[in-house]
Amino acid sequence: MARVLDKLMCETMNPPPGLAASDYKFVEVYGTDFRPCVKDMADTVTRLELWDWFRTDPPNGYMFCSHPNVDKISNGLQNNVHSGATFAYCMRLMQAIAMQGFDEWNA
Repeated sequence: MARVLDKLMCETMNPPPGLAASDYKFVEVYGTDFRPCVKDMADTVTRLELWDWFRTDPPNGYMFCSHPNVDKISNGLQNNVHSGATFAYCMRLMQAIAMQGFDEWNA
C-alpha cells in the first residue's frame, strides 16, 4: 500500500510526461526561452527515475558535482546545449520542482 501511495504522490509531484515545453512556466536565460531545456531535463529525470534523489539527497551544488546521477542526467539529455552555468541552473530548477511539486512550481 505504501508503494502505491508513493507512486501516486510522485506522479502528482512530477511533470506530466506528455506536457509541452510551452506549458511550463516561462523561464528566460540569456534572453532566450529556456523552457525546452527545462522540459528536456525534466523528461530525462523522469526517465531515469531520479526525482526522489532531488527530494532526499541533493548535492550542495551541481556545477562541479561528481555524483554519478549528474553524469546520468547530462548524458541522458536529448539536446545537451548547456554550459556549466545553465546546466547547474537547470538542475536547481529540477530540485525546486522535486521539492515543491510540479503544479506548485509551475504556478
